[in-house]
Amino acid sequence: MNTQNKVTMNNGRYVAAGLSAILAATLGITTAMATPLDTSWKSATLPQVKALLVKDSGEVSGKTVTYSGKTVHVVAAAVLPGFPFPSFEIHDVKNPTLDIPAGATVDITFINTNKGFGHSFDITKKGPPYAVMPNIKPIVAGTGFSPVPKDGKFGYTDFTWHPTAGTYYYVCQIPGHAATGMFGKIVVK
Repeated sequence: MNTQNKVTMNNGRYVAAGLSAILAATLGITTAMATPLDTSWKSATLPQVKALLVKDSGEVSGKTVTYSGKTVHVVAAAVLPGFPFPSFEIHDVKNPTLDIPAGATVDITFINTNKGFGHSFDITKKGPPYAVMPNIKPIVAGTGFSPVPKDGKFGYTDFTWHPTAGTYYYVCQIPGHAATGMFGKIVVK
């Protein structure tokens, strides 16, 4: 039997072996943890993260953040307390649709608060679904790999994008992240 497809019975529960172990290793997930994750550092950095988040210039309506003007400022964070992993948070909304005026200069700040995991905030015209091992092309703007927070500090990256009218998607290109929901839509009109 192929070990990638092997399923064994363990105390009445099915446990997938092989492929799921590879996926877990790729995603940085362990199947058993001796101690809970250390999240104490977040209480010290959260005020600074929140101070950056309020600089977002959009207005929220449901699951959409609408921007106006010649220059807009988008502030996205991965992964804040209270939001599922992996996801982006923009204006207190999980993976919202962003409506941006054509011709605007878009200044984007991406914050990685997720100690232990790198992320990216990249923009593409390729829509979902995304593969576990993404090869999303072309990337029209973005951060590339964002460093993992360390020494009690979060990391952030700024970049500027000059979009033309169309539909785009923001994605995390770390293996498994976009495939499990770390993406959102951008409409430029």
